[in-house]
Amino acid sequence: MWNRIKALVWKEFLQLRRDRMTLAFTLGMPLMQLIIFGFAINYDVKHMPAAVLDESRSQESRSFVDGLVATQYFDVKAHVASEAELRAALDRGRAQVGVWFPPDYARRIRSGLTGEVMILVDGSSPTTAGSAMSTAAGVGQLRNTQLLYDRMGYGGAAKPVMPVEVRIRPWYNPDLRSPTFIVPGLVGVILSMTCIMFAANAIVREKERGTLDQVLVTPVTPMELFAGKIIPVVVMAYAQMTVLFGVAHLFFDVPVAGSVILLYLMTGLFIVAMLGIGIRISTTAQSQGQSAQMSMLTFLPFVFLSGYIFPREGMPLPFFLLGEIMPLTHFLIIIRAVVLRGAGLEAFWPEVLKLLGLSAVIWTMALRSMKRAEA
Repeated sequence: MWNRIKALVWKEFLQLRRDRMTLAFTLGMPLMQLIIFGFAINYDVKHMPAAVLDESRSQESRSFVDGLVATQYFDVKAHVASEAELRAALDRGRAQVGVWFPPDYARRIRSGLTGEVMILVDGSSPTTAGSAMSTAAGVGQLRNTQLLYDRMGYGGAAKPVMPVEVRIRPWYNPDLRSPTFIVPGLVGVILSMTCIMFAANAIVREKERGTLDQVLVTPVTPMELFAGKIIPVVVMAYAQMTVLFGVAHLFFDVPVAGSVILLYLMTGLFIVAMLGIGIRISTTAQSQGQSAQMSMLTFLPFVFLSGYIFPREGMPLPFFLLGEIMPLTHFLIIIRAVVLRGAGLEAFWPEVLKLLGLSAVIWTMALRSMKRAEA
């Protein structure tokens, strides 16, 4: 039996070597995706273009603008002379943030009243808008504290002790780098795509080429044929994972904080679940075109509902529950726990149980589909 399975596995690798396009897709595409997305996907929105309408023309207004620029979140691209010009800069996309100081801004501050400054934010992108508003609010709070000290007459004297000091220390990703969060999840997404698409083509390719019947008339049993198709995909998935984490460490300085052995074991559990989905598609599709369409139709919800791009906590309940039946959802929790936090099995065992349960259900459906296809 093992000799027949080895022969089938060797046949799959020979076909892969001869198919240059598939080989390039297997090795080159995941690396390209990791590098491009790792650099391109960035939640640290900095250097937002800003337009300033300074009708106050005072030291106070210039000091506030300098505080905004010092955060590196804002770059002043234009100084406008009227409200119409400020609106035009935002409408035409030349600026994402508008800063408007009224004429009495400095006078009100000097007289002990409240000086008002308006921050206009382009809300087309919620991420950019949220970052701009929180940063501007922080600069305003700091400026408030400085002005209150001056009004209290401390000047260069010893300033009073603040009643409350909030110290924030982010763990696991202290620099709040987006690649540190994005790259481990991206590895899971790429493995999902590899397992589904290659497993989905495993049987249907033989059907389309007319070689499936030729293989079945040999002493090879259906289960041996199945094992010969699956083992190469598992090898490719593990090879991809190893290369991707090597590139992630080289390009993005993403270390594996936890146990590498545990990470590989958990990845194997995830690969098993994804291969079951691919086999289910492979036994249903009648051509490689159908297989590709069904794979993409399956893969896209995984990306959007698993929590890789959007936090699942903000999703409506039906979509949150739909994400629960996707293996990628639970694998993302596991891989980020091991890679970023260095956590052990005790930290994510509920996700492991969910993956086991999903794998059992998925493979039950896949094997039933195989039996119907054989009949």
